[in-house]
Formats: sequence, structure tokens, C-alpha cells
Amino acid sequence: MQMFKSALAIFRKDLQLELRTRYAFNTVLTFVAAATMVMFFSLNTSLLTADLYSGLLWIIILFAALSSLARSFVMETDQQTFDLLRLNTPGLPVYTGKLLFNFSFTYTVSLLTALLFAILTGSFETDLLPFMLLLLLGSLGFSSVATLMASLVSRSVQKGAIFSVLCLPLLLPLIVLLSDATRELLGGAPFTGIAEQTAALVGYCGVTITLSIMLFDYVWTD
Repeated sequence: MQMFKSALAIFRKDLQLELRTRYAFNTVLTFVAAATMVMFFSLNTSLLTADLYSGLLWIIILFAALSSLARSFVMETDQQTFDLLRLNTPGLPVYTGKLLFNFSFTYTVSLLTALLFAILTGSFETDLLPFMLLLLLGSLGFSSVATLMASLVSRSVQKGAIFSVLCLPLLLPLIVLLSDATRELLGGAPFTGIAEQTAALVGYCGVTITLSIMLFDYVWTD
């Protein structure tokens, strides 16, 4: 019970800081809007295929997520409270609280990106619930990997570059699965048509979260 209270306290702390400054949200929202508009003004949207649509969507979400999730532990490092938090809180509630915040943030960004895509293309013909599930699983997968990697690079000098190098190979299978499932949905496939990809996504999230929890204690106590 104490673990959940500590995790929720960390989640609330990060949420309050973000609502107060809105630094990450404004930065990511600007990036998403600029990248999406540049792509769609450069392309003929009437000739946009499901393959291209799904690829562009998840590439933008990926880089938007990486640009924000890299800062997961920056606040503690900048304010020199990292060691204090480490001394007073075990690794599991810290990882859980950070994961909850990163997931909530990434899912919000994913929803806004998909909405902007739908507005710019003028059509979005797919079942909403399966697509929302893909956004949820994608956001959870991004967050589970990025939270662990952000803790590894939090006190390094070149945080952004190292973070991206560590995350991209681990997130590549996730991007392939998400793009494939999104393409099938946009092509008119029912939810049963993406059952294999959905099962693989659930497995990916389960494995990455489990491994991250196991490894985070070593990172946290080092």
C-alpha cells in the first residue's frame, strides 16, 4: 500500500510541475503541429495511402515522445534533489510514478497528433476503439522503455543524444507493429484483423515493463 502511495505522490508531483510550467507540453505540441503541417502541405493528401499515413503518424509520435520523455529525471537533477529522492524512496514506486506520468503525457500527445492528422486529411475512416487501443499500447510501450533509459542518462552530459541512441533500437519493433496494425485498420480491417499485432503489442509492453522494474533497482541504487 505504501508503494502505491509513494508512486502516486511522484505522479502528482510531476503532473503539478508540468501544469505549472507547461514546458514539455508546449514544446511537444509545437513540434507535432509544425511537423504535421509541413508534411501534409508538402504531400498530396488525396494520394495519401494507408502505408504512408500510418508511417508518418507513428514517426511523429515517436520523436515527440522521445523529445519529452528524455526529461523524466531532469528536474530532480537540475534541482539537485536526485540523491535525496533516491535515499528516501525505493526504486519501484519511483519507476511506477514516473511511468504513470510519462504514459499519461504520451497518450495525450498521441491523441492530439491523431486528431491533427484527421483534421488535415479531412477523413479518418477506421474503427475508433481499436485505434484508441493502439494509441494506448503504443504510449505504454514508449513510456516503459523511455522511463528506464531516462534514468540511465539523467546525470550524463549529453542526455538527449545518448537517450535517443539507447531508445531507438528498443522501440523499432514497437514502431513496426504499430504501423502495421494502423495500416490494417485504415485499410478497413476489423479488430480481429489486427489480433496478432495487438497480442504482440501487449506482450512487448509486458516484457519491457517487467524488465524495466527488474533493472531499475540496480540503476536507482547505483
